[in-house]
Amino acid sequence: MVKTIKYFIIVLFAVYFTVNAQSNNKIEEHNVVLQNLRSEISSLQSKLNDLSDQEKKSLQALQNINRQNLLISQIITKLKQEENQKEREIHRLNYEIAELESEIEKLRDDYSNYLVWLYKHRKGSFLKFLLSAESINQAVIRYKYLNYITSEKQDILNQLKDKKKRITNLIEVRENEKREKERLVVEKETEQQALIDKKIVSELIITSLQEDQNALLQETDEKRKAEIQIKNLIAKLIEDERRRQEEMRLARLKNEEVKFDYNYDNFENFSNLQGVLNWPVKSGKIIRNFGENRNIKLNTVTLNYGVDIQTEKGEEVFAVAEGIISAIEWIPGYGSVVIITHKNNYRTVYGHISEISVIEGDKVNGGTLLGKVNQSLEGNILHFEIWNERNYQNPEVWLVRK
Repeated sequence: MVKTIKYFIIVLFAVYFTVNAQSNNKIEEHNVVLQNLRSEISSLQSKLNDLSDQEKKSLQALQNINRQNLLISQIITKLKQEENQKEREIHRLNYEIAELESEIEKLRDDYSNYLVWLYKHRKGSFLKFLLSAESINQAVIRYKYLNYITSEKQDILNQLKDKKKRITNLIEVRENEKREKERLVVEKETEQQALIDKKIVSELIITSLQEDQNALLQETDEKRKAEIQIKNLIAKLIEDERRRQEEMRLARLKNEEVKFDYNYDNFENFSNLQGVLNWPVKSGKIIRNFGENRNIKLNTVTLNYGVDIQTEKGEEVFAVAEGIISAIEWIPGYGSVVIITHKNNYRTVYGHISEISVIEGDKVNGGTLLGKVNQSLEGNILHFEIWNERNYQNPEVWLVRK
């Protein structure tokens, strides 16, 4: 019996330290990610500070600030997610504390009943209670009952002691979680203010560059390069997904636990959405169609792998269908770009996004908020593409007619 208890205690401690270590590892990983993001922001800001006053009004400076905005948005999103996790943990602790309080109240009632019984029999002795039995069998039953009452009393007292200690510990943990949540809120609000300040600066630069033909030509040239980067990124995502599928297949063959928590086979069939696909924005019109586009003002011809949708300032951008956020990248020409992988190797690309509210690996549904349309030299324009494997599709064929 003693060995069993010792073994049980060892197991409990092992579980506790394992869970605690996992929790500490997650916190450490989270802190490293935030530290890396802030380090990159600091590096970009340092480069911006080194520019001359004239250069600080250039497209180069605008891209620097917009890239910082992406990194700040990622910090804010991570802080929000951690804040929500803390809120869920506080809710769980509140529930557990309430359950313990209810159990303590019941134990107190049980102990009160014992004291009442004891009071009723205070004038007689337990021995008299036994001897007054009408038969040996009744005396044995009374003896067992007395032993049970005494044992129950001690058990109730032990339980009360343990549960009170547990509730004290839980309250302490809850208060720590509340303090941590408050810290996260302050940290998040600081980052949100930094984002607002950066956006004001970027809008001032945009205003000064909108009539600068050289800047417009430079942005057009960067969009050409951006299409190549997107194509390469799509190819990389395809290979990553094939590798993931192969790892899953091998794990199943070995009867090993599959560590991936999503399966595209369970998602809605993207190919069935042709002609009925929701728009990524609630209002807007296509100003640059799929394929070749001629800019008379700049005297240029560009190949558009998607469509460009002109919207209002601050227009929200939504996922068009169920999928996984497989990439969030900064690509000059299209700024902050989000790529979602859907069933059957379809992917949707969303460019010129600000205040991104998702992170890589997030599961999203059609209508999930991704962020807002960012302002560029041409205005508030969302760039949207659809790919199947390595083949770009005409979004106008897919989007539901307005």
